[in-house]
Amino acid sequence: LARTDAAGCEGFEEALTRSQMFVDLGADITFLEAPTSINEMERYCREVGGLKFANMLEQGKTPIIPPAQLQSIGYSVVAYPLTLVSASVKAMEAALQALANGDPDEVQTYLKDFAEIRELVGFDDYYREEARYIH
Repeated sequence: LARTDAAGCEGFEEALTRSQMFVDLGADITFLEAPTSINEMERYCREVGGLKFANMLEQGKTPIIPPAQLQSIGYSVVAYPLTLVSASVKAMEAALQALANGDPDEVQTYLKDFAEIRELVGFDDYYREEARYIH
């Protein structure tokens, strides 16, 4: 994966040139950081060979578009680096506010079933493994 941040400081044309140079030098995937429009995203995918990486950072400079549209434009890989963190923090804040308001019933709307949590974090596997060593 070869990344260029040139669009922000040297301009989009330079970022395109660098991206193609990466491909010419053997990069499997290129990542042109922060295109600012769908037109720039399309141009990058059209004019630069090889596989393309998209970074969908909410409230960033790049437009957030659906995965199917990214694929149709020509992107092969997409990352959502802060989506889950942001959604988790928002849910935590809402749950904490419900607790602060003295409403434990409202908190339940933000919770997963305890059995699901045990499975997701690996408690069930841990307990199965633990059982092998109990005499």
